[in-house]
Amino acid sequence: MREGRALLGTNADAQIDLRALTEGITGLDRARQLMAPEQLVPEPFAQQLRHAFEQRAQGVPVAYILGRRGFWRHEFQVTPDTLIPRPETEILLEWALELIPEDQPLTIADLGTGSGILSVCMAAERPCAILLATDISPGALAVARRNQKAILPTQSILWILGSWADSLADESLDMVVSNPPYIPQDDPHLFAGDLRFEPQSALAAGRDGLDDYRILIHQAARVLRPSGWLLVEHGHDQAQAVQALMHQEGFTRLDTRMDFAHLPRASGGQKPSL
Repeated sequence: MREGRALLGTNADAQIDLRALTEGITGLDRARQLMAPEQLVPEPFAQQLRHAFEQRAQGVPVAYILGRRGFWRHEFQVTPDTLIPRPETEILLEWALELIPEDQPLTIADLGTGSGILSVCMAAERPCAILLATDISPGALAVARRNQKAILPTQSILWILGSWADSLADESLDMVVSNPPYIPQDDPHLFAGDLRFEPQSALAAGRDGLDDYRILIHQAARVLRPSGWLLVEHGHDQAQAVQALMHQEGFTRLDTRMDFAHLPRASGGQKPSL
């Protein structure tokens, strides 16, 4: 830990990272770390820790160093092929679960699934649902498949390599959920912190950050059945623009949900019934 502080510093964020890396590599939880600060760890663990601290000092995200991140009730594998799951996305998941009956086999697509967190969690919480998940990245789909096999080995999710809803049939779905790229391509945040290491294709979407919403919302209007729902995550300042795009495609009952910081984080709408 002293070596880690020398590399990462002593501020609160550095301490959180040090504790998380130590627990993830040695299995010593934070309580045991605090109660026995002089405890020595076996040399193989010490070598792994030193390497992990050096990686973090270079800016590599903790989730990529450990290869996993918790989300909802599960631990998910993550790699540089996928975004790192963030708590804000649970807002989107909670909203979807509110709209999915526990006893009906609705057909739901998670477009741009990444590590599969939304589709796997929905399948776990709503086992009657039929889940499809698409992604344009073969690497991301491979991670998503591994997560499904580790978390839900007896359940089936249809994993589809492709862009958004390109390969899905007209009026074949009851719900579409998605956390698409939404950062403007020239946003300085893309070149700072953990975002430097995450796949840029899953983060940035044109000059205004809305390019993928234009495609996604248009396709969702095609593949959803009447009364089907579209739910998407977005940036804290994009709710009005995303709702406007949904309105242009004929969606009604438009709404926005706030995240834990009370910032607009997810918007949705319903395709009109016949």
